[in-house]
Amino acid sequence: MRGVKRRRMRRLAIYVALLVVFYQAMTGLASVPLHVDEFVYIHHSNWLNELGQADAAVYQVSGDTLRDPLMTPLLIGLSLRAGGYTSAPAYAPGNVSSSGEVVGAYLPEASQLWLIRFPMALLFVLSAALSAGVLRRVAGFGGAFVGLLALAGSAYLLLHTRRAMTEAPMLLLLVALIWAAGREWDVLRRAGWKRALLLAAGLGGLAGLGVASKHNAAINLAVLGGWIAWARVWSDRQAARAQAAAAILLAGAAIVAGLATFVVLTPILHAAPAERLMMMVAERQHLLARQQAANDRFRLVSVEQRLTVSFRRVLNHYLPANCALNPGQQLFWDPSARAYRASASGMPSPLVGTPLCASLLGWLTPLGAIHVILIVLGGWRLWRAGRVDPSARALLVFGGANVAFTVLLIPLDWDRYHLLTVFFGTLLAAVGTAAAARRVMDGMAARLARKRESAHRANASLSG
Repeated sequence: MRGVKRRRMRRLAIYVALLVVFYQAMTGLASVPLHVDEFVYIHHSNWLNELGQADAAVYQVSGDTLRDPLMTPLLIGLSLRAGGYTSAPAYAPGNVSSSGEVVGAYLPEASQLWLIRFPMALLFVLSAALSAGVLRRVAGFGGAFVGLLALAGSAYLLLHTRRAMTEAPMLLLLVALIWAAGREWDVLRRAGWKRALLLAAGLGGLAGLGVASKHNAAINLAVLGGWIAWARVWSDRQAARAQAAAAILLAGAAIVAGLATFVVLTPILHAAPAERLMMMVAERQHLLARQQAANDRFRLVSVEQRLTVSFRRVLNHYLPANCALNPGQQLFWDPSARAYRASASGMPSPLVGTPLCASLLGWLTPLGAIHVILIVLGGWRLWRAGRVDPSARALLVFGGANVAFTVLLIPLDWDRYHLLTVFFGTLLAAVGTAAAARRVMDGMAARLARKRESAHRANASLSG
């Protein structure tokens, strides 16, 4: 009876923590500082009205259609339509000057901006819910509960996942892929050919949705292919040799399904998929080259630079208990001047000025050192759980691949480019925090039990 009551209380605590995430995501949604790229996606929401019209802009090759995936514009367009708006609000962003100022942009009405951002906030809440589901399987109630509170308390994640951009859809689909890949590991291993093929194609389609939300999610197609092949040959050597052909075919089916999903959701690829895919890659390379040339202050070239920046941002600035959020330049909307301006200050932590934020070794502070310890402890906890739990394995494999891809290839030290590293770092720190708390509580319980036993023996000897 006591165990049933405890499970109910824990379930209630998870629901309360999820409500906190929902409250944090929805509160002040229209007042989140507007990013210059949001105007682009707001304008692209008109693509929803153009679907099915062969001569419309969404079907024509242009810088916009080559660079910008369709998922976010569709979500914005559907939300605006649900709110009674048939088209996106007018905007005229002008050109970004060298000082980071954009003159002449129109600010959407608060009611419109709320509708525009609502899908993103809701997707972040769903990402948190799925993350809690994964963490509960691999780290128990404590990991899920602390993880939800950490996500709710991350000003960094709440800033970037609520804007009308690509981060929230990409994050949800990645977490959904981790959740599904972990749960279906045993099915992939043991299911018959037909069922395994359908499952592989379904997982591939989910990964393809991720690519349609943000193009750099294409890394997950390759990771998924390796995951499926690994699952199929996860057995003794003789069985592995027998399953090698099946593993390759299933992995190929997943990748093909993912690419097909991406092509279907990218109208410009309907006419000449292969040729225009190459054009998309070339356009992305040219864009990154232009951005690096125009932003020398934030340009990252060497692996050493990228590692240093990632450590500084993730372990010091951007985790929930941060020392200074977004210390670098960011663009925000100045309503009085009706223009974007560059700001050198973000949202400082209440801990700024305390000994916890005093510098030890460059970027490393006492609080940063605590983050390092918690992340390492959380990673070790997941590594041990991954020996028997496929969900822990999926979180490590997909999360690790995305973090490595980001850290090794990040072109600019722009705050939103660190999102996946911060997100998975937050989850690992939550697992580490829960594991540390559990050890402390177990130690206290053991000491209390020893004291009680000693007292009982003393009383027994006195009575004897």
